[in-house]
Amino acid sequence: MNNPLKQTINEILAAVSFLTRCPVPKSIDYNEKIVAAASRWFGLVGLLIGLVGAGIYSALSQFLPTELTAVVTLVLLIRFTGAFHEDGLADLADGFGGGWDKERKLAIMKDSQIGAYGVLALIASFTIKLMALKSLSMELAILAIITAHAASRGLSGLIPVFLFYVRIGENKTPQKSASMNKTTVLLLTLFGLAPLIFLPVELTVALAVIWALSFAYMVRIMKNNIGGYTGDTLGATQQVIEVMTYMAFSSLFHLVLI
Repeated sequence: MNNPLKQTINEILAAVSFLTRCPVPKSIDYNEKIVAAASRWFGLVGLLIGLVGAGIYSALSQFLPTELTAVVTLVLLIRFTGAFHEDGLADLADGFGGGWDKERKLAIMKDSQIGAYGVLALIASFTIKLMALKSLSMELAILAIITAHAASRGLSGLIPVFLFYVRIGENKTPQKSASMNKTTVLLLTLFGLAPLIFLPVELTVALAVIWALSFAYMVRIMKNNIGGYTGDTLGATQQVIEVMTYMAFSSLFHLVLI
């Protein structure tokens, strides 16, 4: 593929097909190079998912109460993304919570069945998102949705900068073969943090600190439990950062207006 524009479009569409259930042209060339490079656009796709969620929330808020608007928006976003990252969160919770060594943890995470730790993690995640969104005005909820989805996918895509993929012989996540060069890091960061330009400086600083701590925590528990990352742990990282973003909006936004 010699056309740089065509290659970039294929990479973006591959990223869209990987992170969402959005239909994409069947003509996409899913060769190893395209699949590996697709991960550099995860921040952009996260931004697009956030915009879709914001549009849904805005439309529903015109005729539904805040609580129902938040619930239906979250459910539709889960449907739109295929519960891809939620599955990772559940698998990490089951594996890290129920396994006693690296091999057992990886085996549990690969098992398609969900355990008590996974169920509780999903309930906690959904509940926190719901309660945070219902506490915000429509305008702030829309900003929170866009920011949470863009940042969480952009930042989780940076995990391979710090850790290695640990499942030998498996390649179910594009980051395993991706080159985490300066361009990839720049694109993930640029699109992931783009919504911050619409936020007050104080909230931006607070979010940066919260994201840094959340990211460092996820890197630490991955390293301590399995010595690296898997596709599941990337999904779990996305969910943790998304949840923390909603919590930050809910708890901190009013403080920066005083």
